[in-house]
Amino acid sequence: MGAMYFLQIINSLVASGALLLFLHTRKRAPWMTAGGTLLFQAYVDVMLLATLSIFAILIIPTSALRPGLYYAMGVVVAGCFIGWFFLGWGARLSPGNWLRWIYERPSLVTFRLARPSHFIQLAAIRSLICLAAGLTLYGQFISFHIEVPLVQALALSPLIVAIGNSPFSPGGIGTTQLVFIFGFAGFAAKGDLFALSLAVSAFNLMVRIPMGLTMGAPLAEAETAGDRSEFTATLRAG
Repeated sequence: MGAMYFLQIINSLVASGALLLFLHTRKRAPWMTAGGTLLFQAYVDVMLLATLSIFAILIIPTSALRPGLYYAMGVVVAGCFIGWFFLGWGARLSPGNWLRWIYERPSLVTFRLARPSHFIQLAAIRSLICLAAGLTLYGQFISFHIEVPLVQALALSPLIVAIGNSPFSPGGIGTTQLVFIFGFAGFAAKGDLFALSLAVSAFNLMVRIPMGLTMGAPLAEAETAGDRSEFTATLRAG
């Protein structure tokens, strides 16, 4: 995960590809199954961000997220349908049904094995990340002497987290600036918001670079240890 965050500096798709490679080489997961695992992680993230966006819009009707209310509600409804499908409905379909064929795909084993408790745990972890991002964002506004209410910073933090992990540009540069300029237009001039957004992007890069460098040695040691254990197992089998 540390390497994945480090590679997000380049592009989130590159980072996901690296995590896919790790799952295949280290955990012996088939390529399609590893991809399904990443898809489940994305499913949790999308559901959480959509839910947080709905709460933010309801609490703050003047939020910049207001135009996306019905889209977020649609995402939550579709996500609940997908969860219901894999939790039990799909298993009760007849073998000849095309939906049953989708349900039984080996690559979607993560969706079939996941329980509500797993989803809640992952969502709780991501919620803490969004909360920390919102508090950090509020602190960055204070450091630039821009008066933004804490509740407004927390309300827009899910969108900023989503944009920051988007595959469109390295580290969300460009898209992050767009969210800041239009999302907080009522609190400061565009120049000040642009300067702050660049500082936020630089801060994200500065956090991820040492994370990747720190995780480099443990990953290499673990890889070497895994190779040694496989070599030993081969000798014993021989």
